[in-house]
Amino acid sequence: MKIAFFIDECFPSVHGVATSTTTYKEALEKLGHEVYIIAPHVDGYEDFDDHIIRMPSSKSYVFVKREMANIYPGLAKKLDDYHFDIVHSQTQFFLGILAHSVAKRQNIPHVTTIHTLFTELIDDYPVMITAGLIAVSLAFPVVLWTKPVMPKLTIDHIKTLGKDTIKSIMSRQGWQLTWRLMAAFANKCDACISPSKHLADILVNEGGLTTPYFIFPNSIDTKKYLNASADDSIIKKGKDDKFIICVARLSPEKRQVTLVEAMSHIKDPHIKLVLAGGGSYEKELKARIKELKLEDRVILTGMCSRDQVASLLKQADVFALASYHFDNQPMTFLEASAAGLPIVYCDERMTEALTKENSILTDGIEGKDFAKVFENLLNDPAKLDKLSKGALKVAKKFDSEEMAKKLVKLYKSLIKTHANLEEEE
Repeated sequence: MKIAFFIDECFPSVHGVATSTTTYKEALEKLGHEVYIIAPHVDGYEDFDDHIIRMPSSKSYVFVKREMANIYPGLAKKLDDYHFDIVHSQTQFFLGILAHSVAKRQNIPHVTTIHTLFTELIDDYPVMITAGLIAVSLAFPVVLWTKPVMPKLTIDHIKTLGKDTIKSIMSRQGWQLTWRLMAAFANKCDACISPSKHLADILVNEGGLTTPYFIFPNSIDTKKYLNASADDSIIKKGKDDKFIICVARLSPEKRQVTLVEAMSHIKDPHIKLVLAGGGSYEKELKARIKELKLEDRVILTGMCSRDQVASLLKQADVFALASYHFDNQPMTFLEASAAGLPIVYCDERMTEALTKENSILTDGIEGKDFAKVFENLLNDPAKLDKLSKGALKVAKKFDSEEMAKKLVKLYKSLIKTHANLEEEE
């Protein structure tokens, strides 16, 4: 099969959706399929894969730190010569709309994966998210023949458009319209994929999703993390040190500050926190670290490659994530499990790849709640070993090759159904 993945942000960016997409690409290619990634052009970045197709892009006032694809009439035609068998959009925004157009032009199935809990982004990215949602709400009626579903802005709102105003407009009730918007996109596709059950439930119950949907958790190349070497880590670990690691972009919604504050409740100087990743919140985190006098016990690595992350995880003793009611199914949970790390988390809604075999749910969401679990776990070698073995067992269920086989089965079913419907017409 010729498979086309459409994504709004890929290399050189490192984030969950991009990692999930490239992992599936690699696994599908191992099964003998031809996989293309269609992504925005990024100035100064050179691809070393001729199956990555870059679309014209530009930066805007809203998305100043990333390129967004320029969607215009006739763009879909430029992909005619590839003769894809199926289109799989990893976005419902810019290139998601292009994916729909390509599928319609080539008369092939279109499946979409909804990755993000957009309703949880408004506090930290009100302008960015609202701009994106308004953009697609205007585009959908034209491209998808759907009714507008976004709330109307009054002239007074427009005159005073700011963070507080946007939050007021996009109230919880308003955000139900967001799910209607995502569902409206998915309902125009042949199938919808959600990485988690709780997101699928939201799309059905609040969005009105009617198209066939499937829960496909993110997958992981387990061998990559299992075979990584701690000796290749970019940081040094003392003989008696115990590392708690969090791999995530440094941003408020990831709540790394909670993990930093947890360290202030732990007396053992050999227990240290490693924050792997870069982002806009680095300055604030460093200030909090300094305020708590934890400079010697909290390590910030900066941006890391996938190989560097694998080595860091192999070096660590425990993985922790403090995000709460934000993440859907973090790739980092799979990476940590594949590396044999117990996981400590606080979001009760996240269930995929998390069981009593490999993880501990804290009693609360504050630093002291994490500190209690960290101390108990790191001082109990038997429990630590048991959870580590459990993590490896859980990771096998999400191995990318096995998950890719299930995805191929879905693709073939959709292609067959699409062909049968065409014959009936």
